[in-house]
Amino acid sequence: MDLETVNALPMADQMTFLRGRILDEALSMEAVARYLHVRLMGGSDLDSALDTPQQFQSLIDECAELAPRCERLHKRVQPLALDAINEADRLYKLRNRFVHDALRNNLVSEQRWERFRLSRPKREAGRPMPDPEPVSAEEMVALTFDLIRTTWRLRGVLWSMIGSSQEASPFLTHPFAPQWDGTFLSLGDAPA
Repeated sequence: MDLETVNALPMADQMTFLRGRILDEALSMEAVARYLHVRLMGGSDLDSALDTPQQFQSLIDECAELAPRCERLHKRVQPLALDAINEADRLYKLRNRFVHDALRNNLVSEQRWERFRLSRPKREAGRPMPDPEPVSAEEMVALTFDLIRTTWRLRGVLWSMIGSSQEASPFLTHPFAPQWDGTFLSLGDAPA
């Protein structure tokens, strides 16, 4: 479904569809991160991705620890790789808020939605319940595009490791425009 069609849906249907897009793009990013973990560990067998840490947070933390020490990753590429890995970590945490928190209509306006937590960390026990946070379809669309962009950047890290020259992939060094369907346009191809 193209973005114009999504924007024309009633708000509740937009939220449902956009949650699905966030999940789909986060799953793509996780799959790439799993194979990146394999490569950072010195492996190359795709099946080994099934043996990476089950929790995304552990997986991405290990990638961040491994990247600076990985001999397959050229020193010039390491900071770019760490930036992509750190961005994946940040986006996955934001993804969790949309997936694990409740979304409801704002009590004042049906055109606005709110997100509120269904649980709290033990360190916050006894504190008052946090206020709901406003949520918009635009914020969910932006997260979807950020997930697409970061997935391509993680692929760029992989390609930098796999290539014979170990040069930085253009996905790490050149701007590009992620597309709603998960593809990209190089900046020179992007519409003005």
